[in-house]
Amino acid sequence: MNNRMVTAAAAIAATATLATIGATSTASAAEKSSVSYSDTAYYGTPKSGTGGLILRDSRGNATSSGIGEGTRFQFLGTCARANGVGLVKVRQIEHGGWGSSYTGYVRRAFANLPPSLPC
Repeated sequence: MNNRMVTAAAAIAATATLATIGATSTASAAEKSSVSYSDTAYYGTPKSGTGGLILRDSRGNATSSGIGEGTRFQFLGTCARANGVGLVKVRQIEHGGWGSSYTGYVRRAFANLPPSLPC
C-alpha cells in the first residue's frame, strides 16, 4: 500500500514538472515569434523578412493597403480560403504600413500567429 502511494506521488510530481517545462517552452516560443495572447484575443506581426503584409479582401484580391513588418495586428477570428491560400482577418493596431484601410485579410503563412488557431 505504501509503495502505491509513493509511486502515485512520483507520477504526479513528474507530470507537474513536464507541464511546467511545456508552459515555459511555449511562452519562450511565443515571445520569439511576436505572438501574444490576451484572454481570447490573439495578436501578431508579419513574419520577419516579409517586408509587411498586403491587406486583401475575403476573395484574396489585394487592396491598396498593407501592414508594415514589425507592426502589430489583432486576429479577428475569421478565416477564408481563396485559390487554395489560407487567409485570416486582422485589424492593424499600431502605426506602420500603407493605405487607408486598417482591417482586412492577410496570408496566414506570412503572419506570426499561434499555430493553435482554428484556421
